[in-house]
Amino acid sequence: MKGLSIAAALLVSVALALAPTISTVYREAFPAEPTKRAALAACAQADPGFNRLIAGERAKCYARQLQAPPPLDPVPRRDDIAASGAPKPLTF
Repeated sequence: MKGLSIAAALLVSVALALAPTISTVYREAFPAEPTKRAALAACAQADPGFNRLIAGERAKCYARQLQAPPPLDPVPRRDDIAASGAPKPLTF
């Protein structure tokens, strides 16, 4: 009976030690953000061997699915406008 108690205590302590890691992996594998969820679903549908529990595969999936938007055109500065020959605004 004593051995069973020790084994149960050991099992509970291992489960408590691993709980934060398991919850982190689960949160990353099944994200709350809709865009990430959609990206992982698309990768899983396109590749039957895709494993969302592996961080490297998730990163590759996000790199393919979540591409950054193109950079915006910079707003011209006053000196650029003056150098281009545009009429200068009136100052009072």
